[in-house]
Amino acid sequence: MIRRYTIRRRIWITIWFTSVFSAVLFVLLTFYLYDRFYLQTQEDILLNRGEKLINIYEAQGLSGAFYDGMTYTNELTESRVFYVNFLEENPSGLRFLTNRDVNQLRNGETIVSNRKHPIEGTDILMTGFPIIEKNRLVGTLILYLELGRISEPFKPLRLMIFFMLGLIVLNLVIFGRQIIDTIIRPLIDMKKASNVYAQGDFDYRIPIQSNDEIGELAETLNKMAESLGEVDEQRKEFLANVSHELRTPLSYIRGYTEMMQDDSLDDQTRRQYYEIIERETERLQRLVNDLLDLAQLERDSYPMTKQPVVFSQVLEDVVYRMDPIAKAKGVRLGTDFDPEQIVLGDHDRLEQVIGNLLDNALRYTGEGKQIQISTHTEDGTAVCVVRDQGEGISSEHLDRLTNRFYRVDKSRTRKDGGTGLGLAITKHIIDRHDGSLSFESTVGEGTTVTIRLPLLPEDEDGFA
Repeated sequence: MIRRYTIRRRIWITIWFTSVFSAVLFVLLTFYLYDRFYLQTQEDILLNRGEKLINIYEAQGLSGAFYDGMTYTNELTESRVFYVNFLEENPSGLRFLTNRDVNQLRNGETIVSNRKHPIEGTDILMTGFPIIEKNRLVGTLILYLELGRISEPFKPLRLMIFFMLGLIVLNLVIFGRQIIDTIIRPLIDMKKASNVYAQGDFDYRIPIQSNDEIGELAETLNKMAESLGEVDEQRKEFLANVSHELRTPLSYIRGYTEMMQDDSLDDQTRRQYYEIIERETERLQRLVNDLLDLAQLERDSYPMTKQPVVFSQVLEDVVYRMDPIAKAKGVRLGTDFDPEQIVLGDHDRLEQVIGNLLDNALRYTGEGKQIQISTHTEDGTAVCVVRDQGEGISSEHLDRLTNRFYRVDKSRTRKDGGTGLGLAITKHIIDRHDGSLSFESTVGEGTTVTIRLPLLPEDEDGFA
């Protein structure tokens, strides 16, 4: 089984790796400074002092000046110096030298090495200078320095470095916990929210604890959940409305079909039942067609052929078709069209839009009232206004008129209205024409619907 490394564990691994790496780096740096700089400096100092004494010997031999120089070095510096005379039978200080050292001195080579003090056993840095006369090694000048004294200046520095190292590790741990709290906990909340959303509950909100990218992500997910909740509510409402709208005509059709099986029915009653079944079938057919149109519009697969269209001609065709219905209801249709307006659109779909709006206006406008349809141009846009003198609509309903199956008057039955999808379809068709649809209404005075469509530029229309 592959071991699972969480983000939390990876962060802690990174923190501890950084801490260990920093510690090793500081230790190596300390020894590097000690070996490569300070120790090398002390070695150069010993060599320099020894060379000065050798220069005195070469100039004056074993004179008072030579011994004074050694005394000065022993008393006023931390290094120690003495002379080994090989001409004596048992020269003192010979124990500092090995046979290899003696061979090097005979070859005229200077000795530089780290070793143990032959008597005290401490670590020393030692240099040995050969003194040769007539090709014969007659003595050697030895200078040494205890390494303990050399390392003493480094103790405060090492303590400071280890203190700083501990401070760095402590800060890494503290900041690591803060990073985990800042990143990991919001991610855990987001994971929990995802599981909740997957179960269909979109009411849960992720707590926003920061103003950084993590906080923005949490806010975005909250907005997504809100949108999903609205879509889910709309879906449930849509399914409920569709079920209700389909159930009613189907119930009528089934009920009257069963009653028609009664052989005792007279011809007139049977004919009335046929008319009811036919009316409900047509209503069911309109509902299904509207649902199909709406589904295609929402998927952008609705068949639409755009070409230059004289907008006033579309309006006149609809008014001509709707005028007999208006006269039968006692409603006057007033028109005022601009014949110069040309838009790029689908003639049939634009007729469908105007037809839906006039149908709604006629449905809610009483006898003796008027519906005015007019057009004018504003900033390269064709504006069509449909104003009725109907019952009017409260302001709180205006923003939801284009929702599917939305009903202003809940007590009004579908027998008094359409399928409840006309304005939703109208809105989608207008959007597909890059236009806009707006409503204004005053209760008791009427409703005004305004359509805005972009005019076709003169150099692109087929009439210029």
